[in-house]
Amino acid sequence: MAKDGKQKLDHAVDDLEREIPSGKIRRFIEWIRSDKARWVRIPVALLLIGVGIFLPYMPIVGVEDIVLGLLLLSYDIPFLRKPMAAMVEWLIKLWRRIRS
Repeated sequence: MAKDGKQKLDHAVDDLEREIPSGKIRRFIEWIRSDKARWVRIPVALLLIGVGIFLPYMPIVGVEDIVLGLLLLSYDIPFLRKPMAAMVEWLIKLWRRIRS
């Protein structure tokens, strides 16, 4: 069951990576998804969630940081994987619809 959620999340984030032009952002996403980055991923995720909760009105940081933090945490917390995979796939479909 947990493997199924991990596969769905990996597939969704792979689709997201295909929408991002090659470069530093894509390399960062690849690195942050790796097992080596776990000790960076968890504190960054918690920081993003905290900023999103306590500073939701800021122009650069805000509510969207909660989503990014949850996405990062979903790599380490199995019950978040399926919902986050579904959300990423929904956002990609929305992005493709808007773009075309």
